[in-house]
Amino acid sequence: MNAHSEAGLLRRIREAVVAAPQVLLAYIIFAVVVTFTDFGLHLLAPESLQARLVPYTGWIASMCYAFTIFIAFMLVFQHKVRRFVRLGISFQLLLQIAYGVHKILQMGGETFGNPYLTISPWQCVWTIVLPSFWIIVLHSPRMNRYCRQANEPNAA
Repeated sequence: MNAHSEAGLLRRIREAVVAAPQVLLAYIIFAVVVTFTDFGLHLLAPESLQARLVPYTGWIASMCYAFTIFIAFMLVFQHKVRRFVRLGISFQLLLQIAYGVHKILQMGGETFGNPYLTISPWQCVWTIVLPSFWIIVLHSPRMNRYCRQANEPNAA
């Protein structure tokens, strides 16, 4: 690959990222940070720290966010399918909400002293409130315009 084509590729990437709404970029950064932090904690943190976090986040804190990173990048770089791709993120977040509702309904059950079976009343913030917030943000008027933009004649 020569320098001219590399510069063209970097320019196209930069233009796509600059054209993306800030809320989408914020979601991507959030999802990446949560995913790498969660994987890092599972690999490097002591078991006692993981056991203290599980009641608040569920077994895998990055469960839905890890799967949506690729989909979010598709929103930035794939112009023709933005409307449908955004539904993929929403679907994953809705699965997280359903998981949160299921866990909250199990709250108060027998834990046998196992922290992995303990459910904090605060778990709903991570499993229900936060995914709901991201669904609302990703379906904001700015994101709606951005997703419709691909179908207009002079769109990228």
